[in-house]
This record gives sequence, structure tokens and C-alpha cells, in this order.
Amino acid sequence: MSQVKARTALIWPNAAWLLGAATLGLLGKVAMADAGEPTDQGRKVYAEHCAACHGAGLEGGAAPALKGEAFRLKWTGKAADELRAALATMPLGSPEALSAEEHRAMFDLLRTENGFAAGERLVAAARDATAAAKEKPVSAPNLPTPPEHFGTTTATMPGDAELASPAPGDWPMYNRDYAGQRYSPLKQINRTNAGRLVPRCVLQLGEVGSFQASPVAYEGRLYLTTAHGTYAVDGATCRKLWEHQHEPMGGEGLANSRGVALYQGKIFRGAPDGWLFALDAETGKLLWRVHATDGNTNHALSAAIAAFDGMVFIGNAGGDRGATGRVYAFDAETGEHRWTFNTVPEPGEFGYETWGGGTYVGGGGMWSTITVDPGEGRLFVPVGNPGSDLDGRMRPGDNLFTNSIVALDARTGKRIWHVQQVPHDVHDRNTAAAPVLYTRDGRRYMAVATKGSWLYLYDRDTRELLSQSETGRHLNAEVAPGDTPVRICPGTLGGTEWNGPGYDPASGLLFVNTVERCATLTRQPEGGKNPFGGIPGYDPPEDSFGWLRAFDAVSGRERWVYRADAPMLAGITPTAGGIVMTGTGSGDFLVFESKTGKVLRRFYTGGAIGGGVSTYLADGEQLVAVATGNSSRSIWKSTGAATLIVFGLPD
Repeated sequence: MSQVKARTALIWPNAAWLLGAATLGLLGKVAMADAGEPTDQGRKVYAEHCAACHGAGLEGGAAPALKGEAFRLKWTGKAADELRAALATMPLGSPEALSAEEHRAMFDLLRTENGFAAGERLVAAARDATAAAKEKPVSAPNLPTPPEHFGTTTATMPGDAELASPAPGDWPMYNRDYAGQRYSPLKQINRTNAGRLVPRCVLQLGEVGSFQASPVAYEGRLYLTTAHGTYAVDGATCRKLWEHQHEPMGGEGLANSRGVALYQGKIFRGAPDGWLFALDAETGKLLWRVHATDGNTNHALSAAIAAFDGMVFIGNAGGDRGATGRVYAFDAETGEHRWTFNTVPEPGEFGYETWGGGTYVGGGGMWSTITVDPGEGRLFVPVGNPGSDLDGRMRPGDNLFTNSIVALDARTGKRIWHVQQVPHDVHDRNTAAAPVLYTRDGRRYMAVATKGSWLYLYDRDTRELLSQSETGRHLNAEVAPGDTPVRICPGTLGGTEWNGPGYDPASGLLFVNTVERCATLTRQPEGGKNPFGGIPGYDPPEDSFGWLRAFDAVSGRERWVYRADAPMLAGITPTAGGIVMTGTGSGDFLVFESKTGKVLRRFYTGGAIGGGVSTYLADGEQLVAVATGNSSRSIWKSTGAATLIVFGLPD
């Protein structure tokens, strides 16, 4: 199935998503100036405002590269004003920090560093045949492409049966089990001794940037990812066993990866440029790869893959930047494309009429992973917000299947049912995290936590909403952004982000992390084409904080609450030892008593914890792997370098 389909021409994919009224005025000034040669001013501006994220030599780091083949592939043939528009939104979240002259100097620097000639379009300055070919506008390929094959593996484990009932000492997928519960039956570490946990080993990955992976543990070995790197690590010593680095082969969306799937002797992961690939779990060698989605139009594969029944499943991110969401299934052995489900329906598909005739701008992206019911062969897919985020005028209707959990047939990709948490969202209230499936007293439940700061409990058989519990503060929560700025809580960076609830079957409790951060929102002018649809005026990072709350898994009633000094973004891990583990955006690894919320252990890791907390056995000893060092110079204003810390009890 081709990814490239005709849509209403409202998408402006290459302008950054924060473009607002003030920036549009600046863009006008920048666009009127002729491109010149880069000056010392351009290099000085870059060093002071850009190098920390994009690298000292524009080579990329915490943010994408601003020169090189991938950058040129994305921009060659496009209007110079499109690149000016993107630059006019930088630094991300505070473009007003640079003057129009400084933004022009930055444009001149990027144009020259990438060999573009002066003019209205970005074309190569050289006139040889190779350069002339590159001057043609880059068109999106017919995606997904057929897979490229490089090798095979004879390993077959873990398979479906083992993943459906994981060994107690393993953490074999993003949320440990298909049901997304994140519960470990291990209890060597428990409420009586957790206060004595100490670091046993540390591995610094040598990267700065997004680090939001949930370490996968299998037979004492760990697997984890950064935006481009995949690592296998000895779970007892933190010794790196192998490393694979993906070199971008085109433009990239968000530079991020939340983890891998381990299945049939292979490691599967996606990349920011839209490529999906399989590695040999033993050696790290590339087995196959497929170009699944178009990074040149801000699509990215940042979610952790799910694997089941001979297939791997992933959805693309990028809905806030004009990309349109899709869920893909590929053959785990060969990489062959099996099916695609459009989270924003095409003409003739169920739900298309909920977009007012199809006039919409992207949306429906996927952040996290997919929950699976292996007995029924169903996937439970969390779908993000519609585009443009803050402006619903061009998309009247409920905008299915955004802000929803969609149950799909794993074999065919056909929709079985859906439940929508927020119809016609105009506040960026994604259903970003995977749902949790569980059974209590014979009733089958599904728990869903969202960026809207709500926890929803459903009857999984009837789809009845049983309860809706508040997980954060609500202020003007139902007020749609308009021409006048309005302060709204939660803001576009609030609520439950990419890590969903943890479920403890022993205590019957659900645990939910939440970010408390408001925003002042203003809708874009009538006829605007900004994919984000307005101006999100974030509260200062230092004013934000987080919550960990425990809820009764049947009634939805709150049992206890903990207030953290920073956003709570990390994975939550309850165990049979009567503890629950997580981390904070300020770098604290925390262990609580499950039933009371009493803090048993606090350890400062040195970097923001935005990834998972996984527990497993190595040489018969229970250990805990924490992914710390999630660095964000713009959105979260967090620091650190990608680091794995393994905790255990003292010898």
C-alpha cells in the first residue's frame, strides 16, 4: 500500500510546529533579505544558541544534523522561504531570543554549509551532472519499500509462547508483557530491603540527547536504544557486548527511540528517518531493513516495536509537525510489508466523515508501543492528537481515530472497535501511552492514562467507561484556544506522556505518573497553515513538577499521591516485593512502598529519567536497570548524558 495519497493541500510539513504570530512577523523580515555569504556573526550565533543541541560542527547531537547528505535530501528543491520559516522558530520555544538579522545570518550559514546557491529555491551551487540531478525537488518514495536483506539468524527465541508468559527473571519487551502491566513477580528486592539499593555498575553511552528507552532484559542481557544507536549490554557488569549505529539516509523527524522488540533471535527498532530494521540479537549484525515512512515530511519511527504471531508492529510519529499517522505490520523474518492501518481515515474508510470532508492537517501519530491480547489476536493501539493541534476549524467533527485506543485484528489490520478519550481535540491531549489490560473478579478491564491528566477505566468487553479519575490539575480545560491568549491546565506538555500506568495485581492498584505544567494558548489567525495551529506559551520549566498517584484498579478511586519536584516521565515498575519504582525529570531514582506510597529509597542519578525502569535476574540476583540522562535543551530543559545505571542490593 502506498503511503503517499492525495489530501487537502493544507499541510506545511517543513515549517516547525511552534510557528506563531510573532515568528511570522520575523519571517517576513528574514525573507526579504537576500542570502549572502556566512559571516562571523552567523558562526557566533550558531555557537551560542544552536551548537549545544545540533553539534559544534552542525553534525547533529541532541537535535538533528544541519548539514550533510540527510539534510540536503530533505531540503534540495524546496523553497528557500520554507527553510527560513523553520529557522525562524529557533531556538525551539524562544525564537524571540534572536533578531531578524541573526536569523538571516543563520540561514546564510546553513545555505553555504550545504552547498546551496543563492535564490528562491534550494539548489546545488555546483553545475555538474550529479549536482543538477540533486536540484530536482525530492519527491516522496512509494512507501513502504520492499525490504533489503543482509543475513539471517538461526535463533528462534523468545517466541510467542515465551513472550505471552515471560520468565520471572526477564523483562522481554517495552512494558514487560503483552498486557502492558509492567509488573514483575520478582521479590528479592522488597519493601524491607529496598532502602539499601546501590549502583552495581554504570555504562555511559557517549551520547547527549533524547534517552527514553525502556531497557529490555532477556537471560541476563540488556538491549536499549538512543536515537541512532542500538546496544547489547551484560546485565550483571554493564559491559557493552555490541553496538549498532544507524546512519540517517534522509530527512529526520524527532530524533528519538523508545526501545526495541526482541523476537525470534532478532532485535527490531525504528529510526527517526523512517527506516525499520532487524538486527541479530547475538551479534548486532544487520539482517534486513525497510524504508517504512518518509522522514523528509517529518514522519519518524520513535515508538518501541511490538512483536507477535510472526509480525512486528509500529506506528509513526510526527503528527504535531504535519505528518499523518499510520500503523504498520511487517513480517518478522523477511521484513515484507503485511498491512497498514490509517489512524486518520482515507476517503471511503470508516471514520473519514468525522473530519468534515477531509480538510485536516495531519495528526494521529503514535508515541509509544502497542498492547497485545495474544489469546484474541488483537492489538490495542494508542493514537495521538489531530492536526493542526490547537485549531479545529479546518477539521469539524470527532476526528477519528485520534485521541483513541483502537483495537485491531493483528493478522489483517482491520478495526474491531475503538474508544475515543477526547473527540475533536484542540488542546494537544494525546492518548500517547499504551493501555493496560487486566482482569479483576472475572471482569476484563482496560486502563488508559492521557495527556489530558485523566485516567480512564473501561470494561474491555462492552467498552463501557467505568470511571474517569483526575491525575492532575484542570484549569479552563474545556476552553478552546482563540485569538486572545488563555491559560489552560494541563498545557500541551502536561499529563501522562509516553510511559503509561503500572498495574500491581497483588494490591489491586494502578500507578500513574503525570506532568503538572500549564500553558497559555493562542490559536493561529484564520487561514493559517501552521501544523500546530497556534502559539503554545509554556510555563517556565522551573515551575513544572510531577505526580505519582495510586488508584484502585476497579473503582478508580485515588489511594495515595506523591508530589515530585520535577516532571514525572519515567516508566513505573511495581513488583511482588511490595514496591513500585520510577524516576523524576530532576534525576531521582525512587522506590516506594506500594500500598502506602512511603519513599523507601531515593538516589540521584545525575540526569533526567525519561525512560523505563526494568527489573530482571542476572546470575540469580535481582537487579534494576534505569535509563537516565534524557537531555532536552528546549522542551523539558533537562540535562545529562545517556547512561545506564544498574542497581542491586549490597554484597
